[in-house]
Amino acid sequence: MPVYLGRGSFIAIGTEATWASAVATPVNLRIISETMQRNQERSQKTHLSTSLGAFSLGSFDGMEIAGGSVDLPILYDGTGMLLKAALGDISTSGTGPYAHIYQPATDASLPSLTLVVQRGTGTKEQFLGCKVSTMSISCEAGSEMTASFEFIGKTANSRAAGITPTFGSGAQVFHFEAGTLEYNGVSYNIRSFTLNLDNKVERRDLLGSKQTAEPAITDIREVTMDVTADWEDDNLYNAQIAGTVSDATITFTASSGGGILLKIDLNRAQLTAYEDNINSVGRIERSMTFQGFATSGGDPALRIEITNNDSTGIGN
Repeated sequence: MPVYLGRGSFIAIGTEATWASAVATPVNLRIISETMQRNQERSQKTHLSTSLGAFSLGSFDGMEIAGGSVDLPILYDGTGMLLKAALGDISTSGTGPYAHIYQPATDASLPSLTLVVQRGTGTKEQFLGCKVSTMSISCEAGSEMTASFEFIGKTANSRAAGITPTFGSGAQVFHFEAGTLEYNGVSYNIRSFTLNLDNKVERRDLLGSKQTAEPAITDIREVTMDVTADWEDDNLYNAQIAGTVSDATITFTASSGGGILLKIDLNRAQLTAYEDNINSVGRIERSMTFQGFATSGGDPALRIEITNNDSTGIGN
């Protein structure tokens, strides 16, 4: 029998109207890697009866665990459904190109996804009730922009015959399309950044079921951005000491033109860490962490804006 290969793997996603009720998955996305699994926990029984050889007489089912991570390239047009699932909401303006703003929902709710994993040349697996626990978006000089999404799901259906993808035409985001990092009225050339969103979503294991109830946000959500850059001045060092509060933004503009862009805006950001250690005679590099904060008036800690030709902002 031939073995299955990882080539050709992809995911297909759709936004559920009701948590863990399967829907069509019209958005198909190429992936870099995935760890989505459905596992049944199993423990040996704890009573003291054993075999004559002192082995346990059996086991019982614990919780069923469904979820994992997906790593994939970020697109100007095509990854909007994932961004909405991670942040919570989307608003759209314009008549083409359309400006989409992805930001937290005012009721702090998160959409859930039906997520199908096509496992290379093998079978597909359909996961239900997938909510984004964490999201990480990163880009460094010489690379493509990529993201990692960690999901908590309810369950998955039995693996079945594979499917054929229908990918959209959205362009990837690349390092050379980046602008400068804007902070407190100053522009900075940077080497890399990683945006980290922790939604503080946890399973809800209840009596009566091996599967989680609908996962909930159980703590204060956090968003940070780790940045590396050459040491060119002391502005950021001084801002960290002073506790300066300012938006931190970076914009990528598609080289194909047409006003297509992706902008990350960390609201009311403060530097929570800064280092410019010296360990050689060469170039001095500085690394820092910004944390975004919301306002009581409703300004979110994080906005991601994408301008493209998709009127929905969550299409393929």
